[in-house]
Amino acid sequence: MVGKTVFSGAPPSSRIELTPQLLHLQNQVFRGSGGVSDENRSLGFRPAFYDMETGQVHPSCFANGVSAPMHLLDGLPAELVLARLDNGRVTAIKAGVVAGFMRHGHFFTRAQAARATVSLRDRSQLLSNPQHHHRLLEVWERFVQGQDYSNQHIRPVVEDSWRRCHLSRIDPQLLHAPLIDDPDQIEFHRYRQADLRQAARPVLQRAGELLFKADSVILLTDASGLILDVAGDRRTRHAAQGVNLVTGGLWSEAAVGTNAIGTALAAAEAVQLYGAEHFCSGIKRYTCSADVIRDPHDGRVLGAVDVSGLTDSYQGHALDFAMAAARLIEANLAAFYFRARQEVLDETGSLFQRWKAQGLLAFDRRGRLVRANARAHRLMKKLGADVELSPQTRIPALDLDDENRRPADAPVWLAIQRCLPIRQRSQQIGTMVVLEAATPEH
Repeated sequence: MVGKTVFSGAPPSSRIELTPQLLHLQNQVFRGSGGVSDENRSLGFRPAFYDMETGQVHPSCFANGVSAPMHLLDGLPAELVLARLDNGRVTAIKAGVVAGFMRHGHFFTRAQAARATVSLRDRSQLLSNPQHHHRLLEVWERFVQGQDYSNQHIRPVVEDSWRRCHLSRIDPQLLHAPLIDDPDQIEFHRYRQADLRQAARPVLQRAGELLFKADSVILLTDASGLILDVAGDRRTRHAAQGVNLVTGGLWSEAAVGTNAIGTALAAAEAVQLYGAEHFCSGIKRYTCSADVIRDPHDGRVLGAVDVSGLTDSYQGHALDFAMAAARLIEANLAAFYFRARQEVLDETGSLFQRWKAQGLLAFDRRGRLVRANARAHRLMKKLGADVELSPQTRIPALDLDDENRRPADAPVWLAIQRCLPIRQRSQQIGTMVVLEAATPEH
């Protein structure tokens, strides 16, 4: 039974119980203002709830704890729930819980998010405007011919990219992206990105099913813009071969000019490009939406996910789709990362207990620091190693999956240390570095 509604002098959002019906009503009230998820998600807002009693913020989640792209009550803590159905669906949350958004660690009410969205949308302009297509073709022609042009209809992210292309002397008449046509070389690149591809596989598979007969494809690239995997509408995939929007195609800005993949990687943020906004004439028939995928360990860009289709099949929600796919891939990468971290912790616990007189650093198989004892911190200073020992430390020379790593690439301080394999059931899962000072300690 839903608790009794209490009215007071508090704002309407905090004086009554929160229900699915009230969330629906709020969405209707704020529709078109930027105060709903599908209008501010591309600007970094994530749905969340604020408990006025405790000041605690709870991100919106499905019942299984996975982040939700819209406001859902089912994932809120049990102590906030007033009523739920027999199937587990939450029907009421206690009074004083406010639906809003989190961005950069700060909570915004719907009204605050609506106000912030107006200015943010003006600055970032992530979405393309199909109505400007023909005007942009004229602007592009004047730009590539070195003539004066009006930038009234060209977004800053596009104009900045065009200028980079001009400085790099990209051929504006280029018809397609370059392609690696050596199967062995492609497989090597894909092997190098095994973790990324594994994290993306279920996302691309599901997205491909959703895009079936939707005139769109979804693509995964590495940090250089090289396409690793493709899924989606078969007819569009076939058409995309004409511009090498296929496995082995290189879609960096330096290779094929302004495009969603390359420009997202260059700007390290989500971007959508519509037809004429592309720099090279051969790909102006396409509309592409891409977002970068970041390493959960240190935030570096690992690659990008892109949704592309022919311009005449433009879909405004494609950017949201690409961004959601990127977040799901990052979630899978985070799961892999924390699993690898726990394995190293499990296998090195006894060593850290027994070897207290040694300086010890334990890294996972990708060279990411998992733990370091107190003596290691002192010895690193004595060695003059310019490395901060933190959970975000990574030593590429200890990346077991990097086939190109060489002993000569190791930092000077590391080259003189003893490195031992950390094993789990005969498989090496990381590296233990046993530190010795360059000169005896006194």
